[in-house]
Amino acid sequence: MSNTQTIASAQAGDRAAFSQLIAESATPLRAVIRRMVGHPDDTEELYQDTLLKAWQKIASYRADASFSTWLCAIGARTALDFLRAQKPWRERAQIAYGNECATDPGLGAEVLATLSEPSFTFDVHEHIAYCFACVGRSLPAEQQAALVLREVLELSAKEAAEALALTESVFKHHLSAARKTMTTAFDSLCSLVNKNGVCYQCKGLRMASSNSSHEKTETIDNLDERIKLIRTVNLDSGVSKVMHDLFWRRTAEFEATGRGNCEQQSHCGRKN
Repeated sequence: MSNTQTIASAQAGDRAAFSQLIAESATPLRAVIRRMVGHPDDTEELYQDTLLKAWQKIASYRADASFSTWLCAIGARTALDFLRAQKPWRERAQIAYGNECATDPGLGAEVLATLSEPSFTFDVHEHIAYCFACVGRSLPAEQQAALVLREVLELSAKEAAEALALTESVFKHHLSAARKTMTTAFDSLCSLVNKNGVCYQCKGLRMASSNSSHEKTETIDNLDERIKLIRTVNLDSGVSKVMHDLFWRRTAEFEATGRGNCEQQSHCGRKN
């Protein structure tokens, strides 16, 4: 059955045909949602919500864009609505969590147990992508969405604006604001960008891991270099996923309550 026939069958109410279309588009859809919200449980819930909305709207699909593009646009708007309903995270949420892990034996043991799992490998590129998404959660929802769709997923400004149901001029305003804020955030936060950055997670976690996919942590001088690197990373299925899933869940809990000090107290295992 051709793709056109599969779409026609799905629009006629054939769930098997719809499932076939989804199977071909599931990976890019999950990538859009995961990049925008980060949290694995929220990603799964929003993924399922998107599938339900797509099934309900399938009759309106007119093939002006590919089915995958149409589906991902629904996913992007669903994720944006979710982010709009959430309180932005603290810019240094990771620092707060790292500080707590350093002083709470239970949290520290939980991280070490995850790093010791046979299937786990620490990949610094995946961790940089995780950090980018985590810090992105401190942005206003529209700015986070604009940054992900345009810079990370490389949609054109027109495509990204349409996906988010924004005018192109408004979209560009959100993107510019997001880039400015993220540049400032990483300059003060990440030691890979600025030697005075307070976060040493990349180095500390690599040192604590028995398996690492990179011999050393490279320096990343600016936001564009960071974005270029993380475009190649799949947050939803990487070799460090089990660790990052844990980090997302715990950080979300801390951000819901404001737990943890955002001022540097731990060097994440780095030796001074």
